[in-house]
Amino acid sequence: MQKSTRYERLLTDALRALAEDDAAANAFAGASADVKERLLSEVRALARARRRAHMKLYAIAAVLVMAVTIPVWQLTGRPSVNTRSLAASSDPGGDATTEFFPLTFSNVPMSGGQLVRLEVSRAALASFGLLPADLLDARPGTVLADVLVGEDGLARAVRFVRPESTVAPQELSQ
Repeated sequence: MQKSTRYERLLTDALRALAEDDAAANAFAGASADVKERLLSEVRALARARRRAHMKLYAIAAVLVMAVTIPVWQLTGRPSVNTRSLAASSDPGGDATTEFFPLTFSNVPMSGGQLVRLEVSRAALASFGLLPADLLDARPGTVLADVLVGEDGLARAVRFVRPESTVAPQELSQ
């Protein structure tokens, strides 16, 4: 038993000496220049990736803000068409007209347009909730309509017209 204790003590002393030598050597030795350079390049690459990710998020946020604000700005920034003034001023011939009824594309902004007079079927009156009257027009099966068409070709509003020749004299005096 004394031999094993003696060997254990020798082994313990040798391991302590080795640990002391290793600690002394590592205290003065740092990482090699290659290891330092690789570590710094990795840290810089991670920082660049993080900045790119933040810039992507900022860009996405900016696009979303513009996607929401530009259409709202376009809809509120442009003057809307006043259909009542069109009805009063665009028909100097004395024809009796209804007010303008908005069509599907009435909310699409426009800066200019034309008023086009067309013959449409009497069924068009019913689609706007109007009762077809026989006195609206002398033409059988059709009525006259003024359609407001924008410069882009989209119809924005329609009004129905009773020509002056079919308007009763008592209606003109009112």
